[in-house]
Amino acid sequence: MRLFDMVGCLSSAMDLVSPEVAGHHLRVGAIASRLAEVAGLPGRECADLALAGMLHDIGAFSLKGRIDALSFESDDQTHPEIGYRLLRAYPEFSRAADMVRSHHCLWSKTGQRPPVLTPELELGNLLCLADRVDTLLPRAPGKGFDRDVLLRKIRSASGRMFNPWWVEALETLAGPDGFLEKTASSSASHGCLAVPDEHNPELSGREVSRLARLFSQVIDFRCRFTATHSRGVAATTMLLARELHLGGDERDCLEVASELHDLGKLGVPAEIIMKPAALSRDEMITMQRHAEHGYHALSGPTGLAGVAKLVVEHHERLDGQGYPYGRHASQISLPSRVLAVSDVFTALGEDRPYRPGMEISRIVSILEDQADRYILDPDVVSLISARRHDLDAARRHAQAQALADFDRFTSGIAP
Repeated sequence: MRLFDMVGCLSSAMDLVSPEVAGHHLRVGAIASRLAEVAGLPGRECADLALAGMLHDIGAFSLKGRIDALSFESDDQTHPEIGYRLLRAYPEFSRAADMVRSHHCLWSKTGQRPPVLTPELELGNLLCLADRVDTLLPRAPGKGFDRDVLLRKIRSASGRMFNPWWVEALETLAGPDGFLEKTASSSASHGCLAVPDEHNPELSGREVSRLARLFSQVIDFRCRFTATHSRGVAATTMLLARELHLGGDERDCLEVASELHDLGKLGVPAEIIMKPAALSRDEMITMQRHAEHGYHALSGPTGLAGVAKLVVEHHERLDGQGYPYGRHASQISLPSRVLAVSDVFTALGEDRPYRPGMEISRIVSILEDQADRYILDPDVVSLISARRHDLDAARRHAQAQALADFDRFTSGIAP
């Protein structure tokens, strides 16, 4: 599996939050990289702009924030800063992180070239142009597209919002080959994003795990109540896997799936996830779709097929009453059963907007009741019961580290 395959999973999941933003990240990555190519930038910068485009709104956690970011004149600086802080933790994303940080910075407030302009700001402004171009593309299949209207809108902002050099590159890119028309179709955008293998490295298993940890922060860092969840699930799952002597591909897939099991929640508005009361029926249906969302986001790269299967099954029940598919015990693998138990174990111990975290005795009692009713795997629950104090200590330790990371991450960010 290559880097852009993995990043594409996160990009796809983020764009599930609303039909209005479907395919937005991938299209911006395609437009930014092609603009850079037309402008004569080196291949490394073209690839970094593609990465930055695919991840540029990673810091816009709410549905409102995502929709507001589509405004042509948006100059919000909060979500670019959050995105920068998330991405800089992964060294290979450092250049893309700088571009994300400045992708809402205007070229000039006076119409004159800024006296001091760093390379990061220049490239961030190219990303800004790519982002704004996509906001002007049709947002619904079959809707008419007028290239000349788009270009007039962009020209009117040249020298103010955008570097005139980048606008000239867009004029060239929007030529007779129909690039913008092709990019307007989200189904065609995968074909528009072509990154040479030299800038799209193959990932080792360790690198996939590191990226999964980064992705889990994107999933969890939307609020303090969820900030530590995936880290707690991962710690619990790995201890159970060792006790059950799981190894090889099963253990590797389980490790990554533990970090990514809630990836599909990026397609659930933060307003629902953080609601301090019971969800309505429609809200619950939206929430339950996260298992399928995660599966569809992860099922593209062949190297993640095993992870995708675990992710889609982590809310299935042995009695066939789970979701999304209502699978029965004979269809649910042991790693999926382990992940399901770890998820419930961790969730019960966490503070939530509507209740405080539970003590270990109460957690085990609930798990044993669910095992008796053939919801969760009885053997895995028995192991939880036998090792309850070790598991609880491991979970708490991992979540304390995650909370410290979250506090450092949010330091200085305006609420």
